[in-house]
Amino acid sequence: MAQAGLWGLVAGSALLLGAAAGYGVRVPQRVIATVMAFGAGVLISAVSFELVGEAYDQAGLAPAAVGTLGGAVAYTVGNLWPARRGARHRKRSG
Repeated sequence: MAQAGLWGLVAGSALLLGAAAGYGVRVPQRVIATVMAFGAGVLISAVSFELVGEAYDQAGLAPAAVGTLGGAVAYTVGNLWPARRGARHRKRSG
């Protein structure tokens, strides 16, 4: 139990060290944007491999493609709607 606690402390300390570094070090906006873009790409990749692949296996190409494109359009319209109503800068990190 002590060994498990020690390894948990080591793993959790990475979060604390990263938070301290992020609080004390000024990170350029370009680096933040790069990390966020990479994370978004990984998330989209995971969704496409897991969900779209499963939809293709169960329903075939046409329903999977229509559902994927429909979801992308719905998200884009849903994101544009508040942006046009004044929430354009809601995600700025400055």
